[in-house]
Amino acid sequence: MKKALKKTYTTFKEHTPKNAIIKLLIAFAFYLDSNQTYNKIKRFFWRLMNDDNFIYKRFFDAFMFILVLISVGILLYDVKYEVHPFFEDFDYYFITSVFLIEYIIRVWVYNDIHKIIIQEYEESTFLGRNFSLSKVFKEVIAKKWEYIRTPFAIIDFLAILPGYRPLRIFRIFVIFRLFKLIRYVRSINTFIEVLANKKFELFILLLAVTFVTFIGGAVIYVFEAHDNPKIHTLFDAIYWALITISTVGYGDITPVTPEGRVLTMVLIIFGIGFISFATSIIATAFTEKLEELKSERVVREAKSMENIYLICGFSNEAEILCEKFKKENQDFIVVDLDEDRVKRAVFRGYIAMRGDVTDKEFLKKLNFDNISKIFILTNDDIANAFMILSLRFLSKEIIALANDERNISKFQKAGATYVVVPTTVTALLMAEYIGRPITFEVIDAILTEKKNAVIDEIIVIENSILDGKLIGEIDFDKYKLILFGVLKKNASTLLNETFKLSNKHFYFNPPFDLKLEAGDVIVVMGYNVSVNYFKYLVERSSV
Repeated sequence: MKKALKKTYTTFKEHTPKNAIIKLLIAFAFYLDSNQTYNKIKRFFWRLMNDDNFIYKRFFDAFMFILVLISVGILLYDVKYEVHPFFEDFDYYFITSVFLIEYIIRVWVYNDIHKIIIQEYEESTFLGRNFSLSKVFKEVIAKKWEYIRTPFAIIDFLAILPGYRPLRIFRIFVIFRLFKLIRYVRSINTFIEVLANKKFELFILLLAVTFVTFIGGAVIYVFEAHDNPKIHTLFDAIYWALITISTVGYGDITPVTPEGRVLTMVLIIFGIGFISFATSIIATAFTEKLEELKSERVVREAKSMENIYLICGFSNEAEILCEKFKKENQDFIVVDLDEDRVKRAVFRGYIAMRGDVTDKEFLKKLNFDNISKIFILTNDDIANAFMILSLRFLSKEIIALANDERNISKFQKAGATYVVVPTTVTALLMAEYIGRPITFEVIDAILTEKKNAVIDEIIVIENSILDGKLIGEIDFDKYKLILFGVLKKNASTLLNETFKLSNKHFYFNPPFDLKLEAGDVIVVMGYNVSVNYFKYLVERSSV
């Protein structure tokens, strides 16, 4: 390692230009490039200015929004009244300074000057030519100018000028402080983005309106220039044509000749058509944007959740599962490629979005670190198998639906933790109903919670009333519960009454001398109120 560093330093020393200033500039550029503190600070300010998902940007936007409103209020009040010196100083020294600092920071974070210097150094070294300081200077100016000439940067610059008191004419630029609000209000940004996506259609519409307005103005000028006392110039005629096309109709200019009135009717018809066309363009743009906005809302909600269940495919089985999770207040997200199924899930009040779970970028948006379980529940076994293969990299518990028993082993080899075959379960329940109808009614009541009877799991918490206790020492009758079994986290012996579940062992009707330990799970049946009360006692006793 030391040899490699020494070699790099020697190479740098040999190829660095002799000019001391250039040497210092290159060394400083490499220092900034490798300085983690500097890069973290710059990254922080970049996110503060540009990343809408950055939590601190929300506070910054709110702060700037309030400052803009205060500054505009002060400057508008100052037009006719005398402003208190405190507010003048607050606007001049504080608000204007904040706007100036924001402008400088935005120019700073737009690009990295030191990377331009390093690139020029590497190119000059590779090509064996002298380091060109003028080339670096030109490229730095060009990059910064690229940002400075953007509409938002121009607005930021003009918004600083009203703070310059000696020239009161600069007060007219107060209007640009209002334009700054566009930066800090997401809805305004969304509206502008929607219009920008339809800029070609809107441009064509603008050309058509301009053409018809000019033609209409020219014709009315020819017809009424000598007869109408309110039309003196071509500008008056074009003004009238635009007001007529927009269907506003102020009434300050009205045609007096029959030809002019006919032209008015024609322009009104054109105006209605233009308005309808513009409305349809904007409505279409918002409809297209709506799905993206819904997805963004779901992504924001997902980032605020923990221990999320990801349900892939809103099948009939998924509907039943979602209803259960909703009752249990379990966070979950439904993802499906079919738009109709997504709408059905949203209609039922679930968080759902259209997307492809096999796309890693899509999963990153959902913050897959917070996903604890994945349920793959489409009715297509091929699609289910592909999703299992694509999601196994998450190392999460995957519960998959197999519509054909022959695919169970394939799903397990693909990476599914558990595989459920609904046809097999249905057949077993039917057989139970035919052979033991009363037993079936009991099972049905428990699964559907018709009688408020549930089967639930209770985790043995360390230092709780269950930790270290023998089964025989716990009076389940007292709590109106029935013990089904115990899932032991660490089982030293395997009895005949147990079966293996992953690396754990489940004991049906466990013996009285079975000792419970922290991390074990007991399965009980009882009324909702009994189970919830017992859980409360266990949790409270561990504190």
